[in-house]
Amino acid sequence: LKFRVPVVWCKMASFVQSWGLQLLDNGGRPFDARQLTPAHVIAFYFSASWCPPCKHFTPMLKKFVQTLESNGEHTLKVIFVSSDQTEHDMWKYMYDAHGDWLALSFSCRDVKDRLSRQYQVSGIPQLVVIDQVGRQAVRDARGDVMGASNSSTQVLTTYLSWKSAAGVSGPVPNAPQAEPACNELPPGLRVRICGLTGAPEHNGNEGIIQSFDVGKQRYVVELGEKVLSLRATNLLQLLTVQVQNPENPDEWYDAEAIDFDTETGEVSVSNQESGGDPVRLRFGEPQGPILKVGTRVVVQGLQAASAQPWNEKLGAVVEYDREDERYLVQVALERQLKVRPVNIRIFPLV
Repeated sequence: LKFRVPVVWCKMASFVQSWGLQLLDNGGRPFDARQLTPAHVIAFYFSASWCPPCKHFTPMLKKFVQTLESNGEHTLKVIFVSSDQTEHDMWKYMYDAHGDWLALSFSCRDVKDRLSRQYQVSGIPQLVVIDQVGRQAVRDARGDVMGASNSSTQVLTTYLSWKSAAGVSGPVPNAPQAEPACNELPPGLRVRICGLTGAPEHNGNEGIIQSFDVGKQRYVVELGEKVLSLRATNLLQLLTVQVQNPENPDEWYDAEAIDFDTETGEVSVSNQESGGDPVRLRFGEPQGPILKVGTRVVVQGLQAASAQPWNEKLGAVVEYDREDERYLVQVALERQLKVRPVNIRIFPLV
């Protein structure tokens, strides 16, 4: 790989290309650097699965990113630069502990060494936030993350300072321009219309949420050439969930939630790749379904006095702890709840 020093006028994609960075998404697929824009903040995460301090810091970084995303901020791109001994160790680390991040291809060892020298990485973990021409923009990003880990407000404030230091400019194309609150369905979400009595001909049709009208408390939904104003109770989210492979318990695959039975609490999921019939599952079963980060859910059935005010409130999934079998749900800017799968639902909404 030929190394070239990026020039000042290069945009982020050109910078990535000029370094010869071969990027992959968390599924191992090549990532097109042209998707990076001057509105993105890039953070190189130098880490490894064998590193004890990394095991302590990685969950903090994951929570930091998820807090941003649950508050509508999707411009941070973490690029994992692995110091693992094998490629298998790298991917296992990503699957077990990382978020929806990018990674430098394991084969790019010379580029990894150059990055380490460029940013004076003498130990791991190290988090390097860069500006538009590849210079380190934040003095101690790792310390910033650790200091902000217990406060959503501090996370947002910290990231705002990163954006300023990195010199980001303008919104990300095709991304939400306003921060969708955790108690609102996000723009771009696919939904199925149901339960309409005044215009039943629309029931069963699929649409896309365009925005939320706060005054009317209704969602603006694009339905082909029509635009409807609908209550949340008339919308079924068409979600991507994770389901366990019955033939290989260690393997999980993405499936689409296509229906929800309010009487039994069962979710009908369909795996289009397998072509099989939809299966009905309940939240909390060993085989799933597991909801992804950002999914909006209604909290229900909480018994603790301090938690009861959040019953029948909409929140956003921040993470799912497979060992503890609990969802962490953001219900307000400064409030997160740990709840069992039986204490959430995806329909009917409120």
